[in-house]
Amino acid sequence: MYENGPAAAVESLMAWWALAGVDHAVSEMPVNWLRPVVTPTALRQSPSPAQQEISLPDTLDRFHAWLATEKTLHEGGWGNQRILPSGIQNAAVMVVCDMPDPADGESGALLSGDAGLLFDAMLAAIGMTRQNIYLASLSLTRAPGGMLHDQDMQLLATRMRHQIALAAPRRILLLGDKTNRALLAAGLPVRPSGLQSVNHPGGTVPAIASRHPRSLLRFPEEKANSWRALQYLIEDLPS
Repeated sequence: MYENGPAAAVESLMAWWALAGVDHAVSEMPVNWLRPVVTPTALRQSPSPAQQEISLPDTLDRFHAWLATEKTLHEGGWGNQRILPSGIQNAAVMVVCDMPDPADGESGALLSGDAGLLFDAMLAAIGMTRQNIYLASLSLTRAPGGMLHDQDMQLLATRMRHQIALAAPRRILLLGDKTNRALLAAGLPVRPSGLQSVNHPGGTVPAIASRHPRSLLRFPEEKANSWRALQYLIEDLPS
């Protein structure tokens, strides 16, 4: 039984079939499913625009404007509505999640709905609000089936590291396993084990990973671990 309703059930099922390699319901031609997939040489040697080196804006305001209008974003074809970053530069805490949830598309802001209420409570527990943090997501739109693959995360993480350098937070809270694996070295597991570091073009910033609020709603027994992560996040936080 899916707690989030039939839409979530359909999305999960479609993502499962996509991972299994099913992209057509019926085909008129027989298919040898055991045949290895061969990528044309020309295609392998011609990276997409999202993979090519691009010149990113050098100020946070320009970067936000670029995110809102750039046509070659990696996730540009996943959805029409982009949920942009929000908050202040040089914040004590920057929060990074993986992608917008369905409720975010309705509100136009990250971490909305029930997950957003829990997120706001998490911030309140450490004496913060959305007005004094910086909030961003790896992907501006929701990936098909809600699935970010390794190649997606690698490309999106490169852009996020540039954004971190521009936002210049003092610490980072990484929400969810995908975000953690994208930005922390060697994909360290989500665990409240003390501050680690996120690399960016300007240096490093202390960070810690916690479960995403959407996950905490499903597994409330993990809230204690997330609380410990929040305590590590603000411990000895420079004023």
